Amino acid sequence: MVGDLIRLKLAIQRHTLGWKRVLGLVAGVLAAAVTWAVVFVAEPAARTDVLLLVLACWTAGWMIGPVLTSGAAMLRPEYFTLLPLPRRGLGAGLLAAAFAGVGGVVTTIAALALVPYALTEADGTTAIASAATAIVGAALLVVFVVALSRTVYALLGAAMRTHLGVELAAVQYGLLLSSMTAGWAVVRPVLESVPVFLREGFGAIPARTVLEWTPFGLPLRAAGEMGAGRLFPALGSLAILAAATAVVVAAAIALSTPQVGNRTVRRRRRPLGSRVLTRARRLPSSPLGAVVGKELRTWWRDPWRSLEVRSAIWFGVFIAVYGAIAGVPEIAGLAGVAVALTVALSGANLYGQDGTALWQLVVAESPTAVRADVLGRQLGLTVLFGLPALVLSAAMMAVTGIFAYAVPILAVLIALLGVGCGTALLMSVLGATPGVDPHRRVNATDAGENTVGIFAAFQIQLWATAPTSAMAAVLTFAGDSLPTWFGAATIAVALLNAVAGAWLGGVLATRRLAARLPETFAKLR
Repeated sequence: MVGDLIRLKLAIQRHTLGWKRVLGLVAGVLAAAVTWAVVFVAEPAARTDVLLLVLACWTAGWMIGPVLTSGAAMLRPEYFTLLPLPRRGLGAGLLAAAFAGVGGVVTTIAALALVPYALTEADGTTAIASAATAIVGAALLVVFVVALSRTVYALLGAAMRTHLGVELAAVQYGLLLSSMTAGWAVVRPVLESVPVFLREGFGAIPARTVLEWTPFGLPLRAAGEMGAGRLFPALGSLAILAAATAVVVAAAIALSTPQVGNRTVRRRRRPLGSRVLTRARRLPSSPLGAVVGKELRTWWRDPWRSLEVRSAIWFGVFIAVYGAIAGVPEIAGLAGVAVALTVALSGANLYGQDGTALWQLVVAESPTAVRADVLGRQLGLTVLFGLPALVLSAAMMAVTGIFAYAVPILAVLIALLGVGCGTALLMSVLGATPGVDPHRRVNATDAGENTVGIFAAFQIQLWATAPTSAMAAVLTFAGDSLPTWFGAATIAVALLNAVAGAWLGGVLATRRLAARLPETFAKLR
């Protein structure tokens, strides 16, 4: 069975996008090369500390990598629910299949950098024993990180049934997005300290004492002890690592079984959004009102939709954190703009997120219903992302005191919201991508993958808001020399930009959906 699962895993990977396979291979080879390079580049006094930090990065990458990327190329236990297979055997087979592919190979190559490290730390009489210890430690470390990855992925999938799990996943996505956009504010000083770290290691910081007792530090400790001729401490370190690996492997096997229970935890109270909408009539009793109410409830109740909103908010929060770390309050003031920037990204596959629920619109197909569906989704996006963006912008301006930038920030925010909701609906129709149907979702990446559509939506949103961004930039850097009416003109252009973007995207999406509704439903089904 293990061989069949491995072949199935490799077949799935062969059918993923070619550029993704190439990108993963190149990134993995480069990371492995860096791991080997630090063994020879670092000074002897800092070699252990540097390699310890690199192995910690490998472990962190395996923990968060499958969560932050698509799980399309991963074997899901739910595929085998109806097969007469023993649950433990299936879990062990799925864990074994996780080692197949580029990730397992490059991680093994990187872990084998422990061998030259062991040889440099040993004298002539203990070199062979130290190298053998390093090989055993590398093997245990590879098994540990892959099993830990499967365990974390499965636990997050179970946690997605709760509010806390959704929040934890949102924090990770928000941290990733903020690191990609404003991480330079922190990376620059870190890069400047790399030569010092390669020369001195952690120095007086007691990080090495703590990290060397972690699973990724125990192989280094074991190789160093064996190189110094201390047999029993080296074997003790390997024994601790083997015990930790056994625990994680057992957890991964137990969690890699089909989920047959409820997909979400039963609520103990009605969501706040539902109470706001139903306590008194606030939406018109029309098709548009029905769609807006449905969209707001869906964004509040569905964990995978809620993940998008929460990730956007955390994106803005971490942007503000990066600005505070770098000592640039102007970056912190862009926290609300960051939230608005995710509107097109989060909504670029709305129909794919709904899955086969599109049959309701197919049954009730009419020009009025289609127009109401598109416009209602646009309004839902604007409200759900616009309110946090405005609140976060106001809060950051109050904290940093950069009220002089309030007009350009507000202008860009308005333009991004309008163009974003229009772009999102257009890409949702043009590039509707089927994922796991809502009632079958388990993990954070189950809502469908639409990488090309997301990238296109992001680019369209940026370029379509260029008029507003240009005027906002002029107002920011040359505000004192401009006439007083230029600020009002910037807001007017932003409003025009937002309305035009939302209207054009909505019209194109409505026409396309009206002409291809049955085909779109067939694609999602």
